[in-house]
Amino acid sequence: RGQAILSAIACSLPALLTVIAAMLRWGVRDVDREDGMVFDLKAGVAEMVAMTLFITFGCGTAAAYGASDAETRFVVAFAFGIGILVLAYSVGHLSGGQINGAVTFSLVLGGALPWYQGVLNVIFQLIGSIVGSLFVVGLFPCGMDKTTNLASNIVNPKYGYRHALLAEIIGTFLLCKVVWEAALSPNTKAGPSAAIAIGFSVFLAHLFMLPIDGCSINP
Repeated sequence: RGQAILSAIACSLPALLTVIAAMLRWGVRDVDREDGMVFDLKAGVAEMVAMTLFITFGCGTAAAYGASDAETRFVVAFAFGIGILVLAYSVGHLSGGQINGAVTFSLVLGGALPWYQGVLNVIFQLIGSIVGSLFVVGLFPCGMDKTTNLASNIVNPKYGYRHALLAEIIGTFLLCKVVWEAALSPNTKAGPSAAIAIGFSVFLAHLFMLPIDGCSINP
């Protein structure tokens, strides 16, 4: 019986791979011409590269300067905000420049992004975050990491989990609200400048939330 199952899998594998290959496209224009479920690999790879750079420079800045007082928190907040601004301009024409699982999820819920493309983008974002984290590990020896934890987010005991959760909800809402109103609303006047508003929303959220839990605004 086991041999029969393995034989059936071996026989069906080429057909399965053919179906998967037929669902993959490189470039948004190719996807727009297709009917049915088609994945845009270019968008996924763009999200992965952007997330890798975002984690490397954002968390790298936190590891280099720390985030223990108003001055260093301003530097870290600015690094994350300007990072999103720069990367959104860089990959926006390829993937929309989401660079955040919460933003991707909100686009799926709002019907601006097919659910299957959203899943693909999040997977590539996760891969990018891992690669970026490895770069930070390679760049900062333990003695040079001012955060002592590679800029990992930790809830401040003075605030507690309940307050941190509320802060995350508010900060994530701010980011997603700005994305929808500045970049996606048919009434927006932002145009190509939408990335500036989005970047500054990330900057603002970090200024507000760094003392509370390090600011995630990203599930």
